[in-house]
Amino acid sequence: MTNIQKFRTDIQKLIKHYRAEHSKYNIEEVSNQIISFFERESTCPRTLSGAVAQYWKEEFIDTSADPENEPSMDNINILGALLSFLEATDEDEDLLSDKNWKDLAELVTYEAEDLPIDILQALMSTLVRKSAI
Repeated sequence: MTNIQKFRTDIQKLIKHYRAEHSKYNIEEVSNQIISFFERESTCPRTLSGAVAQYWKEEFIDTSADPENEPSMDNINILGALLSFLEATDEDEDLLSDKNWKDLAELVTYEAEDLPIDILQALMSTLVRKSAI
């Protein structure tokens, strides 16, 4: 099991435990727990990992027609792909659209001056390879 697969499994467990402990499903609360978990799992500075996780919520969760069933497995997989990008691996990168890559490029560019150079180089290399820059 890869780190990204474990991450996705942990997200599923987080959702399962939330549903078991609460009589009403609150997607905002669950999303905030997932965002916090994402920030802890990423080796990138929280300014970037938090921005990427917030992007995921706004792009994939907040726009859902069925919030009671969010995050769906597809959206959990996308979050895993976003974590994979931040960790400089190519696992599941095909789940991200050209628009997603361009949006990620904007986020990285915005946070660039606060990122360690090795992380910035790895992220920019992927973004160039994906023609997002």
